[in-house]
Amino acid sequence: MSSYIAVIRKSAGTEYWADIPDLPGCVSRGKTVEAAKANLQAALALHLETAGGACAQPRSSAQMSAEELEDAIETFAIEF
Repeated sequence: MSSYIAVIRKSAGTEYWADIPDLPGCVSRGKTVEAAKANLQAALALHLETAGGACAQPRSSAQMSAEELEDAIETFAIEF
């Protein structure tokens, strides 16, 4: 099993949202961090299904730029 690094973000007046920097457009949101994470798992499954195997290789958080992580409140590995 492999995993991507996912990022939880939140701005004032918004719900939490999560994204996978290695998969542009693979995002989710939720009223709680846990909801955003659960919704991202579903978004990832759909993204992988529709991409037909043409997805970027996962990177570690150490390989991500400061810009990609600048407003992160949490990072976590999401398995696929």
